[in-house]
Amino acid sequence: MKLITGLVTALVILAPNAFAGLSAHRQANESFQDAQSRSRGNVLFSDLDGEFSGSGPESLAKPMSQLKLNEIPALPSYQELVAQFYFIRDSYFVKAGYTPRRLTWLFPDDGCYARAELAAEHLIMNHAISPKKVFAFGELHAATNNSPNGWVEWWYHVAVIYRVDNTAYVLDPALNPHQPLTLSQWGEAIGGNKTAVNYSICSKDAFDPDSACMQPPKIDEEMAEQEQEVFLPEEWNRILELGRDPEKELGNQPPWL
Repeated sequence: MKLITGLVTALVILAPNAFAGLSAHRQANESFQDAQSRSRGNVLFSDLDGEFSGSGPESLAKPMSQLKLNEIPALPSYQELVAQFYFIRDSYFVKAGYTPRRLTWLFPDDGCYARAELAAEHLIMNHAISPKKVFAFGELHAATNNSPNGWVEWWYHVAVIYRVDNTAYVLDPALNPHQPLTLSQWGEAIGGNKTAVNYSICSKDAFDPDSACMQPPKIDEEMAEQEQEVFLPEEWNRILELGRDPEKELGNQPPWL
C-alpha cells in the first residue's frame, strides 16, 4: 500500500534509489511486462495485499474509443484551458534548497506520477476546477528533444486532463511544452497509433498504477514533493548532457520561450 494519510502501510526491503511511486521508465528493448515487474520490485510501498486489485488504473484501462469523456471535468473555454496549462508549466512549485524549481518537464524519462500529482494539487490551490488524471499503459514511445536518444520509453504514463465542450485535452508539457494536446494527439505522441495502448480516466488523487482509480485515499503531498525532488538533479544533469545550459533553461530562459 502507498504512504497515504490515514492508511496503514507495509514496508518492503528496498533496492538502492527505490521510489515510493512506480517508476514509469521502460529500458531499451524491455517489454511492458518486464518493465512493470522491475518497477514494482523497486518501490518503497506497494499494494501488497491487493487492496486495489481490479479497481486500479491499469485494471480499468481500455481502448481510447471506449472512454467516457463526459466524466472529465469541463473548463468554460479553451482560453481558460491554455491559462491552466501555462500555470503548471511555468510555476515554481518545487523547493530545491534556496532555489525554487518548476516541475521536471525537461526530464521526461520518469516521474510523471509526481508531476501529475503536484500539477493537480496546485491547480486546485490556484482555484481552478479540479482536474482528473489520464493513465496510459503499453509499450509507450515518445519523441523528445530532452533525451540523447531523441526519445523516451515508458510502460505507463499519466497527466492531468480537462474537457472543453466535447473535446478532452491533456496538460503535459513534458510531451508538448507549447500547448495542451487533445486526448487523441496525446495518445499519438506516446505511440498509441503504432502499438496497443489502453487508457483510463481516474480521480485526481490516483497517484500511480497501484492506486485505486476512482476513489483512492489521498496521497501524502509531502511524499509527492519528495518524489519530484528526486528527479531535480536528473533534470539538471540531462540538460548538461545535451550540451545546454541548465542555469538558463531551469531559470528564466526555458526552451519553450
